Amino acid sequence: MMKLSLMHKLLETVDSEWRSPLAEKILANWGYDEGSVYYFRASANFIFIFKKEGKTYFLRFNDSGERDLSSVEAEINLVLQLGKDSLNVAQPVQSLNGKYVEIVETEIGTFYAVVFEALEGKHADIDEMTEEQIYLWGKSLGQLHNSSKNLDEKFHAARPSWREHLLNAKEIIPTNETAAHQELERILSWAEGLNISKDNFGLIHYDFELDNLLLNNDVVGMLDFDDCSSYWYVADIVYALRDVGDFSVNSPLIKTFLDGYQSETTIDSEILNEASEFMKLHNLVTFGKLIRAIDIDDSGDYPEWLINLRNKLCTKIDAYRLSFEELKC
Repeated sequence: MMKLSLMHKLLETVDSEWRSPLAEKILANWGYDEGSVYYFRASANFIFIFKKEGKTYFLRFNDSGERDLSSVEAEINLVLQLGKDSLNVAQPVQSLNGKYVEIVETEIGTFYAVVFEALEGKHADIDEMTEEQIYLWGKSLGQLHNSSKNLDEKFHAARPSWREHLLNAKEIIPTNETAAHQELERILSWAEGLNISKDNFGLIHYDFELDNLLLNNDVVGMLDFDDCSSYWYVADIVYALRDVGDFSVNSPLIKTFLDGYQSETTIDSEILNEASEFMKLHNLVTFGKLIRAIDIDDSGDYPEWLINLRNKLCTKIDAYRLSFEELKC
């Protein structure tokens, strides 16, 4: 989640018809069909959908204060390699300058921009998924991890790790959040004691939820690798299924997912037993991200949508804070 002040600044450039001269300025580096550029969404990134020669693409860009250029370039290198490994991953498109990442100076800041091809398929609703689709979901993550296990170490460079995530959260979370800091120290100590091997640790997607997947018959399209990080592979499984409920290998849905996963690669069963701890790690990292995002006050002259979003995020922060207090008890 980006800072709300930044989100506000950019969305002020979007008109009532969802067009933005800023996005069109950035897209001049790639070219686009006139009148085809529309705002799509904003969360961790700004996303616009557009067409070029009738084909659909997505523009993604970030303020330079939100992400390091080296991190974006490392993500693109990973995505290109996964494409070479025959995974159905949304591929980046070179600009007219022959670059995958363009640095664009604008009147409201400097942005790192990337364009991706659109993949075929539809997002699935977990409540409507068949057993075969759930199996395929797990199978696709297994394929991704199997490819990750064969990546050269250079692909890990400039991408964050679980440790960096926790240490960043430690810096962001106010010192008076004593329960959160106590839990963070406990999780840091726990993670440092886990076994690491080539088979159980590597680059993970980090957000392999259904929002980042497109189902097209028996093929899964993979999107949004901007959070890819060095973790235990089990963490990717737990985070993909985090909206299912408490993680249990006895759950029919989770069992089907794991069967699909294991059709492509192995699982460290000992690490899998730590599923609940990985979720606690995720909660701490998310808590820090949300606190960072809330950088506007509730008394400013902001549009209603932004105030509502701020209130929604504050509610989530309160829920995480309560969970840390309960763990303290």
